[in-house]
Amino acid sequence: MKPILLILSLISFTLSNAQTNISGAVYSSETWALSNSPYIVSGNLVIFDGVEITIEPGVTVMFDLSASMELRGKLIAIGTATDSITFTSSLPNPSMNSWNGINVLGTNNQPGGNQVKMHYVNGMFASTFINMNLAYNGPYHFEDCYFAYNGKVNEDGGSPSTVFEHCVFEANHQALDWCQFDSRVSQSHFYDNNIGLIGIAKVDTCYFSGHTDYAMAPYGITTGCTIEFNNIGVKTGFNGVNHTFTNNNVKHNNIGLEIASFFNGTQTFSENTICDNTTYNLKLLSANNADLGLNCWCNDDETQIQTTIFDGYEDVSYGLVSLSPIYSDCETSLFAETPNLMSEDLSVSFYPNPFTEMIHLKTDNKSAITLNIYDMSGRLMAEKIFQHECTMHLSHLNSGVYYFAAKSERGSVYSGKLIKE
Repeated sequence: MKPILLILSLISFTLSNAQTNISGAVYSSETWALSNSPYIVSGNLVIFDGVEITIEPGVTVMFDLSASMELRGKLIAIGTATDSITFTSSLPNPSMNSWNGINVLGTNNQPGGNQVKMHYVNGMFASTFINMNLAYNGPYHFEDCYFAYNGKVNEDGGSPSTVFEHCVFEANHQALDWCQFDSRVSQSHFYDNNIGLIGIAKVDTCYFSGHTDYAMAPYGITTGCTIEFNNIGVKTGFNGVNHTFTNNNVKHNNIGLEIASFFNGTQTFSENTICDNTTYNLKLLSANNADLGLNCWCNDDETQIQTTIFDGYEDVSYGLVSLSPIYSDCETSLFAETPNLMSEDLSVSFYPNPFTEMIHLKTDNKSAITLNIYDMSGRLMAEKIFQHECTMHLSHLNSGVYYFAAKSERGSVYSGKLIKE
């Protein structure tokens, strides 16, 4: 994983300059300076009520095995695009669950709220990176953050709100868990987690790919997302609370949507593109019929579309899916437009395209690019990690149309079609 290697190399560089050991408790406000980085935490570090910890850009905070932070005060960690702040394990070869994360106890009324604010922060190798089960001094805000190799990124959400914006979640067992209060995830990317997202009130303009269990189980409003190349794309129930799923692309998963409940008349499920999923585009596992009109299935033949849907025709325990009217204004591209993250403009040139035996790749992006090429059934056919430019030999591919997804180290995605003659 290139992002992990990059971050660990930066940590190794920092270790050669300085080191600050911290343990026990912090009773007064202080700044953790880059000149004293890395900070090594042993045991349970307690930040007392009324204490504010400010962390400078570029600082690394490393936790010994099973160590943790109990946050009763405030934590302000504001990095930059070039000098991010890193919370990670102190082990030389860390793995998931190596430290116990940050436990937020926001039960006392602190002036101004904003108990936790993180920008350009990397959070890695924790059991649960941040536990906000008792966090009542928000809002809690995470922007341009990178979370990888955690058991979970969060446990619950804080009051009055928790927001994740422009974040990347990669190779966690579960990225985001339920948020009890108002929560939103916006313009963020989820890659190669076991489970991507469960129970977030508002999810918009996010990208999900490579999840081995399922990409998302929303609980509220989901709009403008691309969900592709997962085992199950969306696993959810639609009722009076989980009520809006619109303008999403659900493609090239094993199962597109698995719907456990559906209460007609209490939700909006329309203008989605749901097609080219391998086993089923949709599984209805509710006894209620489901009206799914005004969606695009990449096919105008309702009889043909029905063959890609599992419902009461396959098992009488379940209700039936109604497709009419079929929404005809489908997106022409495979992928929905997703925003570039971390203020990064990613583009890759391919030539020739169409190609015969080989294809040349070139990018102006300074970081390493991971390129995956898929066939029309969603199978990974070729993979290449490169910087600046390279040539790929693809003589083993049959003639036809293929799809590519190029991903930068910071999570930006550039995608489209390739044609082999």
